[in-house]
Amino acid sequence: MPDVNCTVNNCHYWDSGNLCTAKQIVVQNDQNGGFSPNAQLSQLTATPAQKNDETCCQTFKNKSFQ
Repeated sequence: MPDVNCTVNNCHYWDSGNLCTAKQIVVQNDQNGGFSPNAQLSQLTATPAQKNDETCCQTFKNKSFQ
């Protein structure tokens, strides 16, 4: 898995150098975010976004515009 950067240093998965050590990352768009941290991935639906500011994922890139 490539390096995942995170600046939330009070997160359990945060490590020095702003690296995330979680084995799985879940990203949703801002409109549908806020699901329970214990939600099963199978219960989550696809949440499209058009641009970076509609997500909390700073590396989001719309695949329609590559």
